[in-house]
Amino acid sequence: MTKNITLRLDAQLLHKARYKAVAYNKSLSQWVSDLIASEVSASDDHQRARARALASLKQGFHLGGKPLSRADIYE
Repeated sequence: MTKNITLRLDAQLLHKARYKAVAYNKSLSQWVSDLIASEVSASDDHQRARARALASLKQGFHLGGKPLSRADIYE
């Protein structure tokens, strides 16, 4: 389901945006919609990646081998 919204843009910015949309062979509305969808998707991807990274940090990493003794460290 799509909803209409109203945006207020500077006339010069609107003019440039229309040309940009034409360059992508899209209407201004579709071009803006695609930009918003892309930003939201990127934000969602970032949040998922962040959650995975934090889960990995909580779990910890196995670095292999056994812990070094104090004597081994200073050798």
